[in-house]
Amino acid sequence: MAWTFYWARGGHGAQPLYNQFQHGGCAVGCGPVAWAMLFGWADRQAESGTNPYWAPRWGLYRRDGGRGPNDTAPLTMTEGVRNVIRELHGQVGTFCLFGSGATWPWEMPDAVEYLRGRTYTRLVAHWNSFGWHEDRLRNYARNSIRDRGTPAVIGTGWLNHYPVAYGYAWQRRIVRRCFVFCWDEEVYDRWFYVNQGWGGAGNDWVEAGTWFAGEIYP
Repeated sequence: MAWTFYWARGGHGAQPLYNQFQHGGCAVGCGPVAWAMLFGWADRQAESGTNPYWAPRWGLYRRDGGRGPNDTAPLTMTEGVRNVIRELHGQVGTFCLFGSGATWPWEMPDAVEYLRGRTYTRLVAHWNSFGWHEDRLRNYARNSIRDRGTPAVIGTGWLNHYPVAYGYAWQRRIVRRCFVFCWDEEVYDRWFYVNQGWGGAGNDWVEAGTWFAGEIYP
């Protein structure tokens, strides 16, 4: 069977290339960076004039990453972007764990505090507290990309990393199995294309299992 692909609006070129930095003696955390990239993407879509779905939701990024006049989110790291990530770091309770910035999945929805007073954008998050991958979580992220052209924050590894998924691919194939007798089995392959939050490095396909799905709606 052939692969079917879906992409968030703008594809690769629309993805903010943000990355972590040291904050308070530790890495600032992939969770805050992931939310910043998703908010930055949505802000640029709203400001572009070419995405009617997101057009009403300007204001996600304000001048210098603060709460002042409206501005357009940069595609690359600036001091304003760092201000956004620092604010999100505090809001989602990121803490230092062996030099890395760790964020519990149940704290990630607190990123909604960043949106308040800036925009009417809504934030919805679902997760498995034990880090187990669930089909329902994969489907939340898939549906965001497929049906709304909007990326989603996911969780990879075992409570390990929060990238932004902005592509989804799947195929169905038939596999021949044999044990005493033979039979045909239907198998599905599913992958997300992710922005790792490493300044563009490492962006690639990953298996579409996830223990977290964070979405935004205009």
